[in-house]
Amino acid sequence: MTTPTRPSSKLRSFEAAAIAGLAHTILSLLATASFMRPPSPADDPVAATEWYGDPANQRSMIAGLNLLIIGSIAFIWFVAVIRRRVGERENRFFGSVFFGSSLVLVGTWLVAGLLLVTPALSAYLYDTTPDVGDVASFRAAGLTLSSVIATRLEAVFIISSTTVARLSGAFPKPLIVVGYATGVTLLVVPLPNQWMTWVFPVWVGMVSTYMLVRRQQMDSIATIEGAA
Repeated sequence: MTTPTRPSSKLRSFEAAAIAGLAHTILSLLATASFMRPPSPADDPVAATEWYGDPANQRSMIAGLNLLIIGSIAFIWFVAVIRRRVGERENRFFGSVFFGSSLVLVGTWLVAGLLLVTPALSAYLYDTTPDVGDVASFRAAGLTLSSVIATRLEAVFIISSTTVARLSGAFPKPLIVVGYATGVTLLVVPLPNQWMTWVFPVWVGMVSTYMLVRRQQMDSIATIEGAA
């Protein structure tokens, strides 16, 4: 009786995680770019409200929300495949933090995206121009979620996932150092700072690229540890 070749299955799982991670990075960066396009109500209240009256701007913001949703699904896939690969070697404490923070993080992203897009959605659905107070309120709430709450959750996710990878031997030392440094930076950066919303997808892209490029080596490590 011939048994299936496990290494090829493991290799495919590494590729699936890497591709999902890269998809999350690209889609999240595009969504973030679209959310940062509207002018600030503090700089020019009239321009800030009229901007949402442009159908092209409305479509751009709604498209950004859809990209964020698809990117969040890719992120869940990324997390699920990594958990499957770590398997029984996963430290239960850090593994629980890793998985739990990912779910809360996705919910935070989606709510933040919805708040940022709400002025454009209302203008698109009801053919109205939102007043400056509504624009300021929704953008303030969305930016608080994305650049204050989400960045802290991202820090927890990065630190816990880096710890899981270190304990399982999945990542090399340089990537572990970068992970811890990135996580600590997101924890202590002054608030609010919307530019920090770019950091997490870039980190996911870096990890995914490493997994894709070095998947043969990672598969060998996993095979050796699994046989131990």
